[in-house]
Amino acid sequence: MTALVVPAYFHPAVAADDWKALAAHGSAVRAVILNSYNGPGPAFERELTAAAVATGRPLLGYVDTDYGRRDPDEVLADVDRWHDWYPVTGLFLDRVATGSDLLVWYEVVVEEIRRRTFGTMVFNHGANPDPRYAELADALVTFEGPYAWHQEIEVPAWIRSMPAERIWHLVYDTPSTLLPTSLARAAEANAGVVYVTERAGANPWDGVPGYLDLEVEAWCR
Repeated sequence: MTALVVPAYFHPAVAADDWKALAAHGSAVRAVILNSYNGPGPAFERELTAAAVATGRPLLGYVDTDYGRRDPDEVLADVDRWHDWYPVTGLFLDRVATGSDLLVWYEVVVEEIRRRTFGTMVFNHGANPDPRYAELADALVTFEGPYAWHQEIEVPAWIRSMPAERIWHLVYDTPSTLLPTSLARAAEANAGVVYVTERAGANPWDGVPGYLDLEVEAWCR
């Protein structure tokens, strides 16, 4: 079964229509990634909570790990704030390392996260990681980047052998005419959960794609 994940790196105060469009698609969306100020932000936001809850979808709190360079106490503080302030059902750990040299760092952090919280944990590597990371997370983002790079990805055998719902792709800078090609490439690469947008720039996740309806129809089943 395929589905969408939506990186909602946009605030309802400036993108209310995007949140409404997101809420209209119901079960087609596997999860919504909440990101306020590269994490939970300095304080609870009632407006963000209302918009997120209105989607009716599972919510994942965004936590930056800075490729294992961030202080673990800061990571855990973000985790605590997400669970204290928002109705999240899991976490989206961003900028996760890919190499084996940082496995121990992530093992320690994940053990502490799972001890104090609950729910789905997603690692965003943005590339193919050491396969042992799959033992720590419920899902792996093995691609994040523009359409042109997406067409050139290599897919190792261990990723092809995993359940497709555990492999996620985030693709930006994709014109509507190339949406079918991008989705076909994701399927060929064994990704079961995707998000494709025509948006680009420093934050391509600052709103939903203009072709969201077409993407849902083409991908979700």
